Amino acid sequence: MSIFEDACDVREPLDVFDARRRVRQLCESIGFPKQAGRELELVASELCTNILKYGVRGNLRLRHIRDPRRGVGIEVVAQDEGPPFHDLSIALADGCDDRGPIDAAAFARRSGLGTGLGTIVRFTHALSVEQAPVGKRITVRRYASEPPPSPAER
Repeated sequence: MSIFEDACDVREPLDVFDARRRVRQLCESIGFPKQAGRELELVASELCTNILKYGVRGNLRLRHIRDPRRGVGIEVVAQDEGPPFHDLSIALADGCDDRGPIDAAAFARRSGLGTGLGTIVRFTHALSVEQAPVGKRITVRRYASEPPPSPAER
């Protein structure tokens, strides 16, 4: 059941800060633990910067959710207008893009370390990726009452 919804467009770098602010406000309003809120802000940053790098433009939607078993949580949906992942399982690994390991020389030209999707997985309880009519949709969920799963639990 959704209790609260919010959304913001992601079209330029300043929109990343707006998304982080909205996540922080939602976390504070529903009593998320401070550390979990910071981690979810980082997730929103990664999703937004990926929209800007690879998806051209898109939006981020936030929903306050309740699960009978897991309790209060937040769902974040990132929708972009970019191409699909070539290989999502590779892209989820640190130091890789969706085609494989990132060349060491390319790190100097990149604006990141290639750990974004891995970070998203580490700080959330659920991740799904769907092709949309235009672009793709990434949905993540984080619950307040439990830490994200350990690598062994994923």
